[in-house]
Amino acid sequence: MSKENKKSIVFLEPVGNESSVFENYMRLPLTGCLCLGTILHNNGYKVTIVNETILQKRIDPFDLHADVFCITSLTVSANRAKTLAGQIRRIYPKSRIIIGGIHASLVPEDFTDVADYVVKGEAEGIIVDLVEGVFKEKVVDAPPVDDIEQLPLINYGLLEGYKSLSIIPIMTSRGCPFDCSFCTVTKIFGRKFRMQSAERILAEIKHALTYFNTRDIFFYDDNFVANRGRIEELCNLILKEKLDIVWTTQVRSDIARSPELLAKMKKAGCRWFDIGFESINDETLKALNKSQSRLDIENAIRVIHEHGINIHGMFMFGEDHDTEETIKETAEFVIKQHIDTVQFMILTPFPGTKIFDKIVEEQRFFHNQWDYFDGMYIVFRPHNMSAARLQQLTMEAYLKFYSLRRLLLDWLKLTLNIFIDALVWDFRKVFRYGLDTMFLKAGGKFLVSKYIHRYDSYIKFLTEADVDIPIRNGKK
Repeated sequence: MSKENKKSIVFLEPVGNESSVFENYMRLPLTGCLCLGTILHNNGYKVTIVNETILQKRIDPFDLHADVFCITSLTVSANRAKTLAGQIRRIYPKSRIIIGGIHASLVPEDFTDVADYVVKGEAEGIIVDLVEGVFKEKVVDAPPVDDIEQLPLINYGLLEGYKSLSIIPIMTSRGCPFDCSFCTVTKIFGRKFRMQSAERILAEIKHALTYFNTRDIFFYDDNFVANRGRIEELCNLILKEKLDIVWTTQVRSDIARSPELLAKMKKAGCRWFDIGFESINDETLKALNKSQSRLDIENAIRVIHEHGINIHGMFMFGEDHDTEETIKETAEFVIKQHIDTVQFMILTPFPGTKIFDKIVEEQRFFHNQWDYFDGMYIVFRPHNMSAARLQQLTMEAYLKFYSLRRLLLDWLKLTLNIFIDALVWDFRKVFRYGLDTMFLKAGGKFLVSKYIHRYDSYIKFLTEADVDIPIRNGKK
């Protein structure tokens, strides 16, 4: 088939729950569509990638025209993905519909009635065959990519609205050697850690910079420093090339055991760590299989801050060992430990995880409406408090951390520091003022204030469904 006759492909990434604070803050595309679209583009297909979150609007299917529609789905966007697929099927009955992504990999039966193919796993090796309709079966098991070094450099220009991105998304590895009981990563990518070399990451960075005005990068990797040797090598290359970039990435608390690497990462432009601390309750951490303790968390915060790197701490409420006291204590802890920004999530039992199987076995789900599976809603009966109380405590924790009083005190301290330095005409300390952190906290305050009341109706539902009676050991 000549290039002139190659099919037109539209990738769709549906919006998730629009009431989620962080859905409306972190507008970044998943890298799956970008990589698959690039492969097809390099094979001569006409490719467009449409992301509803980035465009900040729901797409009208009548505006879309393609021979093949590839729809990706997280659990929280599963209903929207199915709705779009159904609409496309009716409007363009001759077009092929392919649905993949995390939720399709975990619950393929959700899409078999609206898709020609439902893909489980990593589709890079078979995407051309999927587009050409080679497979006979409807649910297709895609093999993992053994050598991700061979994946193409991303063509960001295929993404509609890519120039609006203020942060560049890059993913350099797949898989995780850990096996947290609430996480879907190992279900999708396995426990074998597959990674790109430092040289390849550098090439990816340089390539990405040609598309954007920003030099702010977010590395999507679930555990960026799982192989610390390659990150040290990467930092050396960034410093050698004198790349003027700043970057954020996800790490575990055990990064504190490598102070030399922390110093080098800071020097190479690392400004923020996103860390899934999850809990400060050792019993909860053990149940979640986090392989860390509260002491590890406290040490990590101290060491990371000593090296001048900011922390976005992520905590999770609702595990069976959690109580009202532990949740309130966590809200106090993050303030006392001076964590820069925080994210308080509610334990969400995603399909395919050990937590999900446990909740199903104990018949503790209120519902399986996927729109609410975004970490901001409680969807099952907790053990040591009512569901309504857990939802309320999570909202209160947000309001406590992102309070106007704390924000004003922070700005007062900042103003005082600047004034003192001005007296001696010494502004070399300006870098410690942390203006970016201050603006992020202010943004957090705005977002929490804007979206917090959207949960009122859900709390009312929980109160009526749970009758506000604490559930212990699965029984009232």
